[in-house]
Amino acid sequence: MARGKQPAYEPDIIPMLKTVEQMSKYSGIGINKLRDMISHHEIEFIQNGNRCLLADQAIWDWYGRNCIRPAQCNV
Repeated sequence: MARGKQPAYEPDIIPMLKTVEQMSKYSGIGINKLRDMISHHEIEFIQNGNRCLLADQAIWDWYGRNCIRPAQCNV
């Protein structure tokens, strides 16, 4: 029996820009919260037709602006 050519191994492709649903799974932030952040312009996004696309860096930028840092102890 002849064997066909084996396809070359291709690693999973991780998109540079993610939909709200994809970013929700990736970041752990709920879909509704992400959409709320987009509608209030609290996070950077790109409008592509009727879809909003988010970059990983947009989540990290939002995190940096909103995280609560621990108080420093003066011992």
